[in-house]
Amino acid sequence: MNIACPSYNRYDTIGNKTLLFLSKMNGVKREDITIFVADQEQHDLYAEHNPGYNIVIGEKGIVNIRNFIMQYYPQDAYVVSIDDDVTSLLSLNDVENNNLFIDAKKEMDMTGLTLWGVNPVKNKFFMKGQDKITHNLKFCIGVLYGFINKQFTLPVDATGKEDYVNTILHYENYGGVIRYNWICPETKYFAKGGLESKKQRTITNEIAAKYISETYPEYCKMFRRKDNTAEIRLNFRHRFKFALT
Repeated sequence: MNIACPSYNRYDTIGNKTLLFLSKMNGVKREDITIFVADQEQHDLYAEHNPGYNIVIGEKGIVNIRNFIMQYYPQDAYVVSIDDDVTSLLSLNDVENNNLFIDAKKEMDMTGLTLWGVNPVKNKFFMKGQDKITHNLKFCIGVLYGFINKQFTLPVDATGKEDYVNTILHYENYGGVIRYNWICPETKYFAKGGLESKKQRTITNEIAAKYISETYPEYCKMFRRKDNTAEIRLNFRHRFKFALT
């Protein structure tokens, strides 16, 4: 199993968040984990605070580092990508999900699908109204997802919403995506640090939403939240295209 953790400027907190979380996940060994950083300065800081972990210098920027990760691992390798501030998994029934990475790979083998994700919304009431696992076009958030590496190239114009493009590409090419609707990551979105500042996210968000809605009109549309923030909504009516293998 390959665990990819893109990170920026959280060298002092990743240890008691994501790395601690990963230590409790079945099937994950320390040598499976690679932390991807932006430059030599970041590498040295992470190495000092997190000894014993494989740390690789990639490229700065969330899209660039995700593309770098896909080129770093071999074609068809199973990779779990996890952000640097995940502390646990919340489930609808409060059952431990320590086997998620292993179970998801089995689901991939059974269905022939190449991407799995979790519910982006930390809301048990919302989760309760959904099927436990689905295979239609549902958003797989970039905070935590697993994939069979097809070495797609994500567009820079989609920065900040590149996980929508990733979801669409896996659906378009392989007929569906696996979404664990009863599981969501425990994390703080837009926390201090990270690969982009909150101000920069706001700027790139508008560009990304327009780009994605114009490039993939069959699969999504753009709408605006009450605060006028541009957002993307996938067309979940796109069903699982192929029969189970």
